[in-house]
Amino acid sequence: MLFNDIKSLSHNELREFLSGNGHKPYRADQIRVWIFKQMMQSYEGLNVPAELCELLESKFRLKSLSEETKMESSDGTIKWLYKTSDGMPVETVMIPTETRASVCVSTQSGCAMGCAFCRTGRMGLNRSLEAGEILEQIINVHKYFLREAQDRTVTNVIFMGMGEPLANLDAVHRACVCLHDQKAFSMGKGRLTISTSGFAPKIAELLERSTPCQLAVSLVAADNETRESLMPINKTWNLSELLKAVDNYLELSGEWVTFEYILIKNKTCTPAAAKNLIRIVKPRRCKINAIVLNGNENSELEAPSEQEVDEFLRIVRAENVQINIRNPRGRDILAACGQLASTSSNKVAI
Repeated sequence: MLFNDIKSLSHNELREFLSGNGHKPYRADQIRVWIFKQMMQSYEGLNVPAELCELLESKFRLKSLSEETKMESSDGTIKWLYKTSDGMPVETVMIPTETRASVCVSTQSGCAMGCAFCRTGRMGLNRSLEAGEILEQIINVHKYFLREAQDRTVTNVIFMGMGEPLANLDAVHRACVCLHDQKAFSMGKGRLTISTSGFAPKIAELLERSTPCQLAVSLVAADNETRESLMPINKTWNLSELLKAVDNYLELSGEWVTFEYILIKNKTCTPAAAKNLIRIVKPRRCKINAIVLNGNENSELEAPSEQEVDEFLRIVRAENVQINIRNPRGRDILAACGQLASTSSNKVAI
């Protein structure tokens, strides 16, 4: 497999590359410390023989993203727009709280899923990102904290930015393994969350690969007709197939699954929708994160009133179902769920 970014290589792949080019495999440890511990973005100063440094420079990029813009929300959320080496837009969001700094990373430039409530889907898909391009988003946030002398570090990574993570599973898996590696980022699997729009067959592959992560599923709606009108992926894998994949994951992993649910007026935030949701989630080991529809470019979708939200929650909670309302962060800079989209996209046909 060919990579442009050295951060995309696993430890063993880097050792094999070095050995195959006449260098000592142990140099891989030095190189990975340089990349992931010291977070250097240039080969200059790397303590390896000059000929090895020249070889690495000729074969792999160490820095793949260039910052285009940085926007800060009134609530402290920060959004960066990056461009890849071939000019593709990528957005990254850092969401701070008193005890956490969560980074919402993109796994693709743009998205092919076409969800009705999501601005990213209107971009179309440019391309999938390499593992190194995903990891660099996290490195850049770490470096931002250092530059600003902020006494904090990235505590959680959410694969919920631009793109469908399970449509780029090899790169996402590589990124998770690196983030979990004690000799790289050393993040517990409970701090890594992969969110999918419903790519049912790939859910099983997460288990087969032993990807260190938690699973979140964008349920959005709890009946096929409504979900299909909002999420075209439901035409390929409907709720029955999706829930079968989730049940298999629950049985084999022993973990919980998070269902993400969007409250939309007259569609997903009605008494009937609440009862449909109860039927799905009550028999399963799961929790629900609900969010009121964020601003988008679909004039047919509207946020429900506060009274409608309260009534929906009352019905669901009356059945002892765990449901939390997530407060949107970064709405004023279009950094909230479903709002990531670059107006300077070099969209390609899909």
